[in-house]
Amino acid sequence: MESPTHGLSINIYGRGDAKLGDGPSHMGIAVYKSGSSTCEMHHIRNPTDEDFVYDPRPQPLEDPVLKGRCELASLLSEQSEQAASLLSAFGSDESNIPEFGVGNCQDWVAGAVGMLEHAGIVSSGEGLFWKNMINRSSEEMKNECLRAGKTWIDGPESTYEGEPDAKFVNRERDTVQPVGKLAQNEVFRARMQSLLSSKGGGESDIDETPVERPFYVSSPFFSKMAERND
Repeated sequence: MESPTHGLSINIYGRGDAKLGDGPSHMGIAVYKSGSSTCEMHHIRNPTDEDFVYDPRPQPLEDPVLKGRCELASLLSEQSEQAASLLSAFGSDESNIPEFGVGNCQDWVAGAVGMLEHAGIVSSGEGLFWKNMINRSSEEMKNECLRAGKTWIDGPESTYEGEPDAKFVNRERDTVQPVGKLAQNEVFRARMQSLLSSKGGGESDIDETPVERPFYVSSPFFSKMAERND
């Protein structure tokens, strides 16, 4: 019998604790080959403060701001290709992308997981599970994953505090919160500059002048590396 060669997980970035004033954690769905350090990330983001866009891309499976990931399925090669194709079609359909200021990346992930559940890629009940995780803190998501018997893998950045690039609705107070942008965290910026310098022979391409969006919570390290390779 053929053994699974790929995996599918939900990757969570940022603390996302509303009680502490955080914006919601950023979330995406990763499809990857077992043992690989990279993945195909499927997620949405808002680069212009106006609308969300579907932004699939290859990136490190565990990048510097990953809070953790919850494993959803082990897949055969053919199943991983099917999952990636289904996610691509789901993301390319603009009717599946939440209205800016009403939903966020977490709503999109929950909808995409529901679609994968319907297709038989992930277990029954996964769509509802992740719908119930919307706007919870990453620590609460971790605890719920473990309580449900799912596999949770902590990310390398367990202490990051910041806001992803998303507007969202606080469902408890039914109000729209301001656009969440990555906090101007000097410790975080210093760490990222150090990481980028170590990859570029001691030189960093980060401008010393603060900019509107210095990094995306979803994968700042890979984003900067991709720019250098263009």
